[in-house]
This record gives sequence, C-alpha cells and structure tokens, in this order.
Amino acid sequence: MKQAKYRFVKQVEDIQEKIKASADDFKKWFPDPKGYFLIRVNHTKKLIEVGFVTYKHVIIKFIYGQNARDIYTTIIQRELVTRLEHAAYLGKELYKAEVALKYGTKYRQEFSLDIPCARVKVQLKKES
Repeated sequence: MKQAKYRFVKQVEDIQEKIKASADDFKKWFPDPKGYFLIRVNHTKKLIEVGFVTYKHVIIKFIYGQNARDIYTTIIQRELVTRLEHAAYLGKELYKAEVALKYGTKYRQEFSLDIPCARVKVQLKKES
C-alpha cells in the first residue's frame, strides 16, 4: 500500500475565535423525528446489536456488526438518523459498545463504561 505524504504548513492567520467546549444534554435536546436506537453488546455472539425503534416503542429494524464504524455507516446510508446531535450521540455510544465488546466488559447505554485496568505482568529477576 502506498504511504500518503503529508506536508504541514505553518498557519499565518490568527485564529478568529477560541471557544470553550461545554454541553447541557437536555437544554437543547430534540428527538429525532425518525425514531431512536437501543444498543446492546452480545458477548456470546461477539456482536454489537442495535434496534431502530419507532415512537410507538416498536423495534422495526435490527442492525448488527462487530465495530462502531460499520454500524453507524449503515445507519447513515439507510437515512435512519436526521439530526446531527443524534448522529454524534450514536457515534459515542457505538464506540463505547465496541470497546466493551473488545475488552469483555459490561455495556449499558447512556452510562459510563467501566473498563478494568490492564494487568501488567512483571517478571522480577532473582538476585543471586
């Protein structure tokens, strides 16, 4: 595979505005008119499973895969999401599900992901 060559150019213009990031998830939240998604990790099948749900609370589509990118790409291609904040939320949640699947940990939608610390094996040399 051919390696891409990048050229970094020094920016000469001043940045017009610096914006401190902040979020209030509920202040400007609007439901996506198409529906919502329920996400779960199936550790037995090694899959992320997503249900697309109507506002009558009926799952009408079932999407599954092993990584976030395949799933959110499928959702976008099938035009199942119409709002940018919904798409961003899905990306975040699907990536959490992917990490949970990879590390065999529990995933709960809209909750923090609890990843156990990696265990490092250290071999100590015996002193003679």
